[in-house]
Amino acid sequence: MKQPEEFDQPDEMSEQGESFAELEEYLTQALRRVDAPKGFADRVMARTRPAPGRAKILMMPSRTRAWVSGVVAATLLAGVFAGDRVHARRERQRAEEAQRQFEAGMRITDAALEHTREQLHRAGVLVGD
Repeated sequence: MKQPEEFDQPDEMSEQGESFAELEEYLTQALRRVDAPKGFADRVMARTRPAPGRAKILMMPSRTRAWVSGVVAATLLAGVFAGDRVHARRERQRAEEAQRQFEAGMRITDAALEHTREQLHRAGVLVGD
C-alpha cells in the first residue's frame, strides 16, 4: 500500500489553473486510510508488557507521609482562612458602597423636597411640617 508521501503532489499548490477539485482529490489521496505495517500491533503490545523481573513499588516513608499530610492540611487551612478574609473584605466594601449610595440618595431626596417646599410656599400653598 502507498504511503502518504508517495502520492503525486501537485508541483505548485497555489497555481492559478488549479481547481478546487484537484485540491480535493490530492487531499483525499493524502488522507486516505493506510494499513499499519506487519507486526505493528505485536510491537506495540510488547512494549506495554511489564519488564521481566520484580516490579518496583514506590512508597513514602511513614515519617515523610505524616509530614506531607501535615503540610497539605496546613496549606488547605491557610487557603480557607485567606479566602474567608478576602470574602469578608469584599462584603465590607460592598456594605460601605451601599451606605455611600444610600447617603447620596438621601441628600438628593432632601434637596428635591426642599425645592418642592419652596415652590409650594411661593405659590401660596401651606404645607404642614
